[in-house]
Amino acid sequence: MDKANASGFVEVKSAHSRKIVWYYAKNLDNFENYISFLANEVLSKVPKLGTFFKTKIIDLPSASSESAEEIRPTPPIEELKKSDENNGSTISKETGLSLFVPPASAPTTETSQEKQESVFTFSDDPPQWVINDYFRDYIAKHGCNQNKNADFKLSRRKNAAVCVGQHENTQDHKKYILSLKDRAFVLGKIDHDFTAQLDKEISYWREVIKRVVAAVKTLVSRGLPLRGDAEKIGLKNNGHFLMLLEFLSEFDPFMNEHIKNYANKGSGSTSYLSKTIYEELIELMAKKVRETIIAEVKKAKYYSIIVDSTPDISHVDQLAFILRYILPNGVAVERFVKLLDNVGHKDTDMYNAVKETLKTLQINFNDLRGQSYDNAANMSGIYKGLQALIKKDNPLAQFTPCAGHGLNTVGTHAAECCPEAISFFDLNQNLYNFFSESPARWNILKSFANSKNITLKSNTRWSARANAVDMLYTFWEEIYGALKSIEENLLEKATTKNTANSLRRKPENLEMAIMVNVWNVILDHFNIVSQKIQNVSTSMSEVLDLYKSLVDLAKNIRNNFDHYEEKALKMSINKVYKNETKRKNYRRLHADETNEGQVEFNGKSDFKINTFIPIIDKIRDQLENKYDLFRDIFQKFTALLRFGELDETDLREKAEVLQNYFPDDLESSFTNELIHFKLYCKNKSIENDSPSKLLLHIRDHDLISVFPNIDISYRLFNCMPVKNCSAERSFSCLKRIENCLRSATLETRLNSLMLLNIEAEILTALNFDVLIDTFDQQKARRKFF
Repeated sequence: MDKANASGFVEVKSAHSRKIVWYYAKNLDNFENYISFLANEVLSKVPKLGTFFKTKIIDLPSASSESAEEIRPTPPIEELKKSDENNGSTISKETGLSLFVPPASAPTTETSQEKQESVFTFSDDPPQWVINDYFRDYIAKHGCNQNKNADFKLSRRKNAAVCVGQHENTQDHKKYILSLKDRAFVLGKIDHDFTAQLDKEISYWREVIKRVVAAVKTLVSRGLPLRGDAEKIGLKNNGHFLMLLEFLSEFDPFMNEHIKNYANKGSGSTSYLSKTIYEELIELMAKKVRETIIAEVKKAKYYSIIVDSTPDISHVDQLAFILRYILPNGVAVERFVKLLDNVGHKDTDMYNAVKETLKTLQINFNDLRGQSYDNAANMSGIYKGLQALIKKDNPLAQFTPCAGHGLNTVGTHAAECCPEAISFFDLNQNLYNFFSESPARWNILKSFANSKNITLKSNTRWSARANAVDMLYTFWEEIYGALKSIEENLLEKATTKNTANSLRRKPENLEMAIMVNVWNVILDHFNIVSQKIQNVSTSMSEVLDLYKSLVDLAKNIRNNFDHYEEKALKMSINKVYKNETKRKNYRRLHADETNEGQVEFNGKSDFKINTFIPIIDKIRDQLENKYDLFRDIFQKFTALLRFGELDETDLREKAEVLQNYFPDDLESSFTNELIHFKLYCKNKSIENDSPSKLLLHIRDHDLISVFPNIDISYRLFNCMPVKNCSAERSFSCLKRIENCLRSATLETRLNSLMLLNIEAEILTALNFDVLIDTFDQQKARRKFF
């Protein structure tokens, strides 16, 4: 065996020796003390907890200080003096617990105060406590056994538990508890400094994340790219994200110091400045925005869908999915939800995609009340289209054609109905191409305009044709003069002069001057109506009124040909029709034919019959067809939308039609409630207001409890879409975000960026703290020492 050391115990150096020690020492009386000695040997070599803190732990005065005698607990120390010197232990008279006192020669790094606290014990029975300042400090730092599970059955006072509860609610008890907590804070409980240091670290990194979140929100809400060619602070091509943080650091000392200390340290070091962090923040923000939209839809209950597809820059077919519903304040909104890639163009493929998307979003398919698509057969087909498949499962999902596409279709058909109309729009486009291809020719055009704001427009899109025709009408003489100047310029190329000559001769014709006057009026009103229809708040009744106004306009133009001819005579160079200047071709008559009964039209009649009237009639017919599609849906809601014009008998009849169409949504009392609402609106002089205004009135004046079924019926009507312009706008956003430089963007990230850009209003309203708390929960890690 190994030799004994100065403490009287054997010093063990090997596993074999430890076995021998165990064999010989297991029956010894002081074996328990030996084990305690070994434990203290180990504990004496462990660094103190205070060494792990950056700040110094507040300790009580040591035993050698002047005040030590005043706070030293006399009874325990006296018991220690009476301890058995042979085994180094003592038995407390108060608790009966064995307290180990290491031998004098045992190595230790404890201070006198720490040694005093390590051996200080007290009874669990409060009447036996010796209360002094040291005892109070000890309790404040370490706490005590509160006997919470004590059995009061043997207590003489049977209501002891009740008395304890009453005492805990007294002001004195609460005051002393607060005093004890304040004392513990001053002394520093065992985790106080660690908690303070942790709170400081948390506060620091929250400030960093707050600035990072603000930078990410700013960039994604505007559809700007975040990443650059490099990802280091200080480089010119490090992207918008790091650029924005660098700009912020110039005015924010906190961010400036953070960048100095943590920037460009590479992987493995925490800085919250890397692409990994802002990519996670983008996904988190998108998730929060989508959750907000879903919560709004569920609260609104009734909703409609808008679906449209387009190929992106990487030739992937993207299906935009839009939801329309009513907010609690009564305002209708259309929210972009997501893009569905490679769904396919078959009606069954799109139907399955719609059903699966609603299921994923946990939105009730049976609450679907409207659907709107473009005029493609696979979408709007009444037998096998997407709308037909959805109505088969949910008959209340009423289909409404896109009113915006309807106007474009009307204009397209009218522009292609006769050669003169085609020639007119070709002239408009050719003029734009001719002048825009050369800065010199453009300057000549501007010089003829005499500093007027002249800007020719391309008419490739119908939304731009109104502006293009308006410029041609307004600067008719200036354009003609510029063409003639270029044609007569000897320095110009022959091809340029020849093109200018062919373009100049067309405006000289009287027919072309009539066309520019007529189309300027038509497209100007088409443009105004189109912009109104594209508004999210526009309801079906307003669309019907607008279409009806265009039908009336077409009739008015048809009956006023002379007015437009008179205006054209003032603009054109030629004052006669082309038909009158041409040599007339007479058909050779057969032997049995005569010229009797044949009518010969002059130039005016020929142009009016073969050009003017076909264009106007085509526009009117197309508008009336579109009007009839909306009128069929409108008739179901006649009682709701025309109650001010109906007598009580008709109103009851129309109300029953609506109630029978939505039996699960509207109660049987709907008819009487509508009559009451009619009287209320008559007293307020609002019976002729639009459905959207009436719904806002109900919500603003808190009338839902008075007219609950009226509120539901207006929500059903206003949530029905009348166009899919929101899907078209999402395609414009798609072209900005997934451009040729970012064509390889992953679908998940593309969806997030699209959502944050389109629904920037919701993103801006998100709380910083909520985002940071969620991010903290996802990134929290526990570190073990």
